[in-house]
Amino acid sequence: MKKTVFALICVACVTLCACGNQGGKKAAKGDEGKVDLEKVADKMMKEAFEGEKYSKEAAEYYFLKNEGIKLSDLAPDYKLNETSKYTYYGDERDALANFKIQDGDTYTKEQHIENVRRIYAVTKKVADNGINVYGFEDKSDKEEAMAEKDLEKMIQDNMGTKILGIEIYVGSYGWSFLKDGVLHRCEISLLEKDDTKLGYSVKMYKGLQKSFDETLSDAEKMLEDPEVQKQVEKALKDASK
Repeated sequence: MKKTVFALICVACVTLCACGNQGGKKAAKGDEGKVDLEKVADKMMKEAFEGEKYSKEAAEYYFLKNEGIKLSDLAPDYKLNETSKYTYYGDERDALANFKIQDGDTYTKEQHIENVRRIYAVTKKVADNGINVYGFEDKSDKEEAMAEKDLEKMIQDNMGTKILGIEIYVGSYGWSFLKDGVLHRCEISLLEKDDTKLGYSVKMYKGLQKSFDETLSDAEKMLEDPEVQKQVEKALKDASK
């Protein structure tokens, strides 16, 4: 259901942008206020990353562009296994880095927690207000979402448990931070295979800027627009072919 709603939101947003552009063209018949779309497009092309999205260069570029964070500040102190094509990724929406140990090496729960602590400090340093917050992924109320997410409590809440003497530890952590007035999300996950810890991954992206209920409300308002409804109907028909 959520995926369907967000798909509709995307269609609505694209349609509104398109309508806005059409309106701009009408207003630009005279010289005053005219926008040279070709120059704008050229500028965007020059500023865009033109390399392979599944690459270290892409991850470096987009972590720095989107969050103002160097990839090297997220990396561990052990030697990396970077043989997989999907070790790194970066685009305008998000950036990802998998910091996997080399074959034969070990990665412990204690190391993982220390890496969480270190990266928590990295995002806190670049945050506009100097804190990491819960974000709307964790809290619906705005005041609660913008409250500081305590590192020690987060670690304690994610320490895992033992069942029949077997430790169950997921090793996933997440928080948000304000960067240039926009909420960004940081997610750290434990890399595992056959119950063997292999390192960790870091993913950052632009997070929810308001609660899910508010987002749905905004989408409903957009979908009331007749032009948006036509585009949504067309998109759904095209998707069903």
